[in-house]
Amino acid sequence: MRLTVGGVLVYAGIVVLLVVQTVRLIQMDQLWADGIAFTPVCLVAVVAATALMFLVGAVARQPLIDGDGPWFSTLGWAVVIGLTGVGMAITALASYGNEAGVWVTGPAVFVPFWVRKLEESYREGVEEGLRERS
Repeated sequence: MRLTVGGVLVYAGIVVLLVVQTVRLIQMDQLWADGIAFTPVCLVAVVAATALMFLVGAVARQPLIDGDGPWFSTLGWAVVIGLTGVGMAITALASYGNEAGVWVTGPAVFVPFWVRKLEESYREGVEEGLRERS
C-alpha cells in the first residue's frame, strides 16, 4: 500500500516538527551547560532518528505500519515507539523538565496508526464510489 498525498503531507508535517525540535534542542543552552555530554547528544540523536523514519516513509510513500514492504514499512511503528520511549526516559532520568522535553515524539507515536486508518477509509470510500457508478 502506498501513501496518498494526504498521508505524505501528514508525514512531512511530522518531519518538520521533529526537525524544529532537533534544532531547538541543539540551540538550548541549558542542555549544553556542562559541555558536550552523553544525555543531550542521545536526546538529539533520538529525535533526529525519529524524524528520519518519518522522512523515509514520506519520500518512499510507504506507511510506517504495513504488513508488506521494506523493513521500515513493517517495523517502522515499533522503531518509532522505541525511540519515543528512549527519548522520554532520557528526559525523565536527566531531569531536563518541560523545556527540553520531547514534545513532538510523544504524539508522533500515534501518527502511523492514524494515517493508516485515514488511508483505509479513503480507499473504502473510493471503492464504494466506483461500485455505485457501475
